[in-house]
Amino acid sequence: MNQPLLQPMMHAVDGTSGRGMRVASLCGSIKPLFSGTDDFHDNLVALLRKRQFDVRPIDREQWGLTQVPGLLRMVGAERPDIILIQYPTDAFGAALGPHAFCALQRLAPLVVTLHEFAAAHPVRRASLGVLLARSAAIVMTSELETKSLLSLYPWFRSRTRVIPIGANFPARDWQPATPPLIVYFGQIRPEKGLEDFIACRDQLAPRFPDAEFAIAGSRVPKFASYYGMIEAECARRGIRLRGEMPPDEVTDYLRTATVALLPFPSGASFRRGSLLAAAVCGVPVVTLHGADTPPEITRLLRPAASRDQMVEQVAACLSDPGTRMDAHSRSCELAALISWDAIGDRYAELFRELTTRWMVP
Repeated sequence: MNQPLLQPMMHAVDGTSGRGMRVASLCGSIKPLFSGTDDFHDNLVALLRKRQFDVRPIDREQWGLTQVPGLLRMVGAERPDIILIQYPTDAFGAALGPHAFCALQRLAPLVVTLHEFAAAHPVRRASLGVLLARSAAIVMTSELETKSLLSLYPWFRSRTRVIPIGANFPARDWQPATPPLIVYFGQIRPEKGLEDFIACRDQLAPRFPDAEFAIAGSRVPKFASYYGMIEAECARRGIRLRGEMPPDEVTDYLRTATVALLPFPSGASFRRGSLLAAAVCGVPVVTLHGADTPPEITRLLRPAASRDQMVEQVAACLSDPGTRMDAHSRSCELAALISWDAIGDRYAELFRELTTRWMVP
């Protein structure tokens, strides 16, 4: 009779919590720089620990292929019941170590939270076949991302779950500043809509000369030249550039915005951490509709179809108190859909389910 190669190292688990269940969690970190995925990971770790899970974050300076044997030993030493990995992350970058680790490990059921697929480079999408091949569960952040994944990898259907991300920052009461402030918030890198923000500012500034415009975000080392270009454009136009804000100051600043102008090229979605941060502060959001935009965001935020429509939506918020308050109410409704407690409960439920039935053949 064939015996399994490895049985999971199960710890005594409380039936209604994660008490005794050990989770090895891989994300990496680029601190003190800000990373939305890194911040999501920190919040999720805190939620799971609150639910009595023994979470052991695993971090290394490098994540290349040569690091995989050491990573396997490092994770194995924790004797995990579950391995959770976030992908992609700023710490991992283009390294293939996470792929090899996921393909080789036999330590515990593997859960991969896949934060991006539809917008990923075709080479990265192809590489995910290796990273996901031995996963026990794949957590996607939206139905649209799931649909995109399954269009290329339909055999992963039974493993996928949709658990949206929560806001990376705590909620704050909206306290719009005087004079009005229009803010962009997020990483300062290509394909984030910064050029559209600046173009909208050029159309709005003559109509609202008292309005202030600001870009609040963190620089990304590999896009240093792009940051320099944005810095120069802001200086020419009088746009305030607030880079490298401490995390505990971000929402205190964001809550003072009259409008958050977030022209995401692929459209607003629940995986846009900057949009969620604005929503939990009650800030009126003006954004774009795109392929990634789910029905709930379309209904609540009424995203624009073009740059000119965004300009008119911002103008309406600046000139009409009724429109502004209606947009504020819709942001609050969106915030109500984002619950970290619900996210923590769904991960906890998934982990308990996997550890009751997992066995490596």
